[in-house]
Amino acid sequence: MKSFIYLFVMLMFSFGFHLDKTAKDKKLVYKNTKVILNVDDYICSEDQWVYIHDYKGWISGNEHGFLDSAFIAKGQHQVELNFKIPCAVSAKLTFSKNGPLQLGFMAEQDSCLILNIDESSPYINIDCCIKAVQGTLHNFIYEMMQEEKRFRNKIQLYAENNQTDSIRILSDHYLQQLKKCMDETTEPVVVYECFAIIKHVIPGVNTSELFPKYASKFDWYPSLRSFYDRSAVVPPSEEARKSSARYGELRKERMRYTPLNKDLGSRLDLTFEDANGQKIATKDISTPYIFVDFWASWCKPCRKEIPNLKEAVAKYKDDLTIYAVSLDNKREAWQKAIKEDSTQEFLQVIGTLRNESPTQLLRQLEIQTIPANFLLDKERRIVAKDLRGEQLMQTLDSLINQ
Repeated sequence: MKSFIYLFVMLMFSFGFHLDKTAKDKKLVYKNTKVILNVDDYICSEDQWVYIHDYKGWISGNEHGFLDSAFIAKGQHQVELNFKIPCAVSAKLTFSKNGPLQLGFMAEQDSCLILNIDESSPYINIDCCIKAVQGTLHNFIYEMMQEEKRFRNKIQLYAENNQTDSIRILSDHYLQQLKKCMDETTEPVVVYECFAIIKHVIPGVNTSELFPKYASKFDWYPSLRSFYDRSAVVPPSEEARKSSARYGELRKERMRYTPLNKDLGSRLDLTFEDANGQKIATKDISTPYIFVDFWASWCKPCRKEIPNLKEAVAKYKDDLTIYAVSLDNKREAWQKAIKEDSTQEFLQVIGTLRNESPTQLLRQLEIQTIPANFLLDKERRIVAKDLRGEQLMQTLDSLINQ
């Protein structure tokens, strides 16, 4: 906790220094902006911090800085952040424990952006990939990103069918849309987003004159020049380097976990959620033995073992529970596989969040390959693992009938 407080204080000082220097040198006017986050039970299930950070394009494309941070107490479903900016920014949200590690959004001067953040919010996505409850520019960029996805899908379809004329016509039309957007916008971050799409998404665009033309609209915003002029890419300041280093520490802290002991004889207490979001703990299961099976819908060897599991449950229905932990990213695929295999009799839970990232417990288990399994006794200690085929029945026979 002390490290987080130190991070906040040091970075706020760093931001204040740049604010004064930039406003003086570039004569930019800094104005307040507000970001309100509505978070679900998963996000506020424990105390944590949330940070807003950005690369300050009005200084350079390398000038990382934290704009604000706030503490979220357990059970607190709304948090407010405030900061000053000289123009609209494309910033990122980072939660210290639960929630996105890096989630992009747009914020304007003199405005209030409201976002709903929950377990399904993408773990890492620097675009405006979720629609705001309130936020004109953010939702404008959100729609732009949706249009980009549609363009990519159409281009892929045309490419698969060798429709080169259709690709050219669609690309020309899309380029004209983006030019119109750049003509009309008053915010350099919008031009930046258009530049990125033109450079990385639309095939065969000659940008040698196009980019300088639109960058000249915002000659005080050097990040735009970095698309075509390498001399515009200046090294970060000392404050920015410290900020980047602190963000790196935050990422490492977020990813840190303590591996669980999976040796024979070790106790293994697991809790994962079922399809209804209910937590199912192995310690609450009444049968003397639990077979913990890690699988996924796309894992053919996993699903090949299902007849053996069904046979074991049929023979020892009063003594054995199959605790099936899915590693699927897509819940639809998980549920479809359960229906196809008729495994509703198993206790079906999932080891990934709705944003498709693994839970902390799944990380701690360090499951490298599947199928993988553990047989737990009534003390919930591991008595066997990685049982396949007849091995499971033979092991159960020797344990239960002894």
